[in-house]
Amino acid sequence: MTYTFKLSRRIARLRAPALATLMFVLAGCDSTQPLDPGTGITPDVSTHAVPADPQSASASFAGGIPIGMTAQPVTAFGGRFNGSKLTLGPGQLLEQLSAVRSRGGRIVVMLAGNPRHYVDGNGHFSLTKWKARVDLFKGIDFGSYVSDGTIIAHYLLDEPNDPANWNGQQVSPSTLEQMAQYSKQLWPAMPTIVRVEPSYLGGSHKYLDAAWAQYLARRGDVNDYIKRNVADAQQRGLALVVGLNVVHGGTPTKTRMTASQVEAWGSALLSSSYPCAFIMWQHDSDYLSSAGLGSAMDALRRLAQNRSSRTCRGATAAGGETPPAPSPSPDPAPAPSPSAGIPFGPSGLPVARMASYSGAIRGATPSTAISTASAARKAGTRLVLRLTGGDVTNGNGTFSLTKWKAALDRYAGVDLSSYVKDGVLVGHLLIQNPQNAGAWGGQPVSYVTLEEMARYSRLRWPALPTIVQAPPSWLAANPAPWQYLDASSVTYSGAAGDAATWVNSQANWAAGARLGLLVGMNVLNGGTSASGLPGTIRGKYAMSASQLRTWGLVLAGQSRTCGLILSRYDETYFGRSDVREAVAEVAQKAGARDPTSCRVRF
Repeated sequence: MTYTFKLSRRIARLRAPALATLMFVLAGCDSTQPLDPGTGITPDVSTHAVPADPQSASASFAGGIPIGMTAQPVTAFGGRFNGSKLTLGPGQLLEQLSAVRSRGGRIVVMLAGNPRHYVDGNGHFSLTKWKARVDLFKGIDFGSYVSDGTIIAHYLLDEPNDPANWNGQQVSPSTLEQMAQYSKQLWPAMPTIVRVEPSYLGGSHKYLDAAWAQYLARRGDVNDYIKRNVADAQQRGLALVVGLNVVHGGTPTKTRMTASQVEAWGSALLSSSYPCAFIMWQHDSDYLSSAGLGSAMDALRRLAQNRSSRTCRGATAAGGETPPAPSPSPDPAPAPSPSAGIPFGPSGLPVARMASYSGAIRGATPSTAISTASAARKAGTRLVLRLTGGDVTNGNGTFSLTKWKAALDRYAGVDLSSYVKDGVLVGHLLIQNPQNAGAWGGQPVSYVTLEEMARYSRLRWPALPTIVQAPPSWLAANPAPWQYLDASSVTYSGAAGDAATWVNSQANWAAGARLGLLVGMNVLNGGTSASGLPGTIRGKYAMSASQLRTWGLVLAGQSRTCGLILSRYDETYFGRSDVREAVAEVAQKAGARDPTSCRVRF
């Protein structure tokens, strides 16, 4: 990247016409591709339409953080690599973004093109000319690629700190902030990034989101390097992209990295959970085909994919998507601690009714998770959260782990740790009825997939128990021991027979699988005809107050259960005076129980 541009500048200084032509060829910072006619922007990917192969045509991002190489062809997305930094011109922008999206890719995009277009007559950086370059994209609507994560950041400038790039005059951090502000005026939701280590940048950036730390052997010990850059980025409220200069970063200096160096140094960079992407410089097919490189890159891909995702938006940056709501300020009076005993209450419990119950299962989105948890904290209610919606299936209706991970990745900037620590959040409900093939396109969700879901949840929230709504007898049939899955959730209906026999059986199955047990009652459609109360499903009966009381007291009394959830909240049903009395009795029983975590290994 830097080498090619510096070479072009040195040639230009000779001012020889013949060499000027050579400079024109070499001018692309990341590219050997022809110029985009009409704009002068040097794309670093093919400008031709990219045919989609069957496996990659509708791929989704695989989770974790993007990994790839600068200037890689679009055809490289979807296999080993799913991330890159690409320079795109106005005439090819939408076509290339569509191709990247179809292959599950995520990119840092450069819009201004080669630096020769935004230097003044003295060879110094020109903010005016840079803005004019960016203005070429004003009339192009690519917002959907920002909102869905295909574009993870706008690459504003390369190495502003190197005076050799700008004829002896660095581009100041204040100028970089003006560039970021201008980008945010045009595209508020798109994070902004500069390829420079965070130590160069100021501590008061409002619009600049991220820095970039690219490791070479001459930078010294790689572990010290990543620690220093993460600390510098955190101090400044900036996100951080990391990577390797595999072309010139080996030993001795200016040599290619070996496969062992790539794997060792890349693994060290990926040992930190802070970076939001891992992008190497730069794509070279011959280099990638050399001995051992494929295996080394695959190892790094696994590390990147198994990481919790992070946004490249800085902690202090302005504009764009609404940032996660901060934890609420302490109330004048201390909020009540979560109730004693085990959580008890209905699923789908409205926030306004939380104070009436000690527990609930609720769905949440990235924009509502904090406010929901905050309301529960104030009410003294404990929650199991469902964090992923319904769009987690493939085209044939089968479960898509990739889509599920992508849905969970939307919480990268949502800090729920304090609510987990103080016991407000007691579980993460990963999925419902995975054993039911009919619910998943004729194919049940495998045990291996469930364990991977639990592991992925733990990467983000290590202390939050993982729960699957499935019978413990089915989960106990897993031939491998559960390592990351913590608990089974199962619901009682009157048709299951004697409540004591049923719950003791469930507890024994859970204990055999070394899982916790969250039990429920289908109060709206799990009664018997003796109740005389019509259910919400034709031909079904709601539980009468007597049935709710009798069965609920039994379920709440089973010492291995970690909670009792009523399915589900209905204002008419729970508004009945006899039901309210029955609920109060069961609540008293649940509150008198010794608390039991859903993360229990019997």
